[in-house]
Amino acid sequence: MLSLKFSFTFLFFFISVFLNAQDSLWVNNISIQGNSITKEKIILRELVFQEGDIVTPDKMDMLVQKSRENLLNTSLFNFVTINYTILGNTISFTIDVQERWYIWPYPILEHADRNLSSFIRNQEWSRVDYGIYGLVNNFRGRKEVLKLKLIFGYNNSIILHYFIPYIDKYQRVGLGFEVDYWRNHEIPFDVKNDELEYLKMMDRYLLQTTQASAFLRYRPGLYISHLFDLKYSHVDVDDTISQLNPDYLYDNRNNLELLSFVYSFDFDKRDSKVYPLKGFRFNTSLKKNGLGIFSNYDDLELKAILEQNSNLYSKLYFQMSVFGFLKLQNQKSYFFSEAIGYKNYIRGMEYYVTNGTDYYISKSNLKFEILPQTKLDLNFIPSDKFSKAHYALYLNLFFDTGYVSSSYNMNNFILNEFLYSGGVGIDLVTYYDKVLRIEYSLNKFGEHGIFFHLGAPIIEN
Repeated sequence: MLSLKFSFTFLFFFISVFLNAQDSLWVNNISIQGNSITKEKIILRELVFQEGDIVTPDKMDMLVQKSRENLLNTSLFNFVTINYTILGNTISFTIDVQERWYIWPYPILEHADRNLSSFIRNQEWSRVDYGIYGLVNNFRGRKEVLKLKLIFGYNNSIILHYFIPYIDKYQRVGLGFEVDYWRNHEIPFDVKNDELEYLKMMDRYLLQTTQASAFLRYRPGLYISHLFDLKYSHVDVDDTISQLNPDYLYDNRNNLELLSFVYSFDFDKRDSKVYPLKGFRFNTSLKKNGLGIFSNYDDLELKAILEQNSNLYSKLYFQMSVFGFLKLQNQKSYFFSEAIGYKNYIRGMEYYVTNGTDYYISKSNLKFEILPQTKLDLNFIPSDKFSKAHYALYLNLFFDTGYVSSSYNMNNFILNEFLYSGGVGIDLVTYYDKVLRIEYSLNKFGEHGIFFHLGAPIIEN
């Protein structure tokens, strides 16, 4: 017993001498407040320090800032405050979070066009979706996501999604699944003159799609994750579609059944996933459509995103992002060849769309902070999950480029053309991950106009 006491005394003396010699601090306590729903382990997982760590005073601002950014990037909290107290060679942290509202049952009324500007231009009110959307974020306080979406109108669909980010002791492995069913009376069946060609038949459904996927995410650290996704797809198209476009699916088929597998690697060290101002991201994925089961469809896709965000000076920021897509193996198919104008587009060319086998898009943004993030108290709202808001305003000068190539002929002018546009915009960033943008753009064809968008001006995979 005497020997054991001596050993502990010697160890404590050694640590004290080491801390004094290095001017370091021992993290002896982390206290968390405000988490009425979120489990403490979910919050501790995002911190760059843990109890028992040894930290240096000159790194304190960085540790606090990165931990705060990590917690906000979970989309679980509206506000996060981290304070610390130093007593001798020990340091204690107090983390105060304001949780969001996590349960969202609400009606759906949204446009079904490729983007908001296209809907405003076309004013096709038949292309409106309505339905019910149930979303539970942070289910059981474990950062789980549960979604159920029922959509009617232009598109009919049922979507069920579930994801639990951690199933193991060390919070590294997550599992999820998604089941989708879509059916449409009206669908685009081809692209001509850089615009989608639609066919509508109200007496029958032109496209019916069933998909089921199971995925696993491995997140060994704070900023790196690996995703493995196995998906089953069954697609049926009306005979009229295959007659109008024999390559809608492939080989003049009107049905398709296949398995696909995706591996994705993501390194994301941006200060914000909603509206980044600093930090770097690299994402790449390899997708194999057709695993030799159910059908002979076979292609291989490679995608990559590079994004750099920098603070040039005071309130001036610069962002550069590049997205590349390559078909390493290719079967001619309209259904599997979406390119510019769908999820990713060139600003100032929102009305243009083309399919292709290979393409890239780059977006450059020079941002000036007009108003920094400002807290707003809406006292007439009884719940602090909504009454305590924040907003920020940025002036955005931008320049986009892009190029689409195809291994087969398509009647599109922007195919195999170097594309570019530029302009100026105002970005309003507010709570619950909302970004509203108004932009004036001028493209390479001399066309100009004002466009409206939701979401940050970044490329997404």
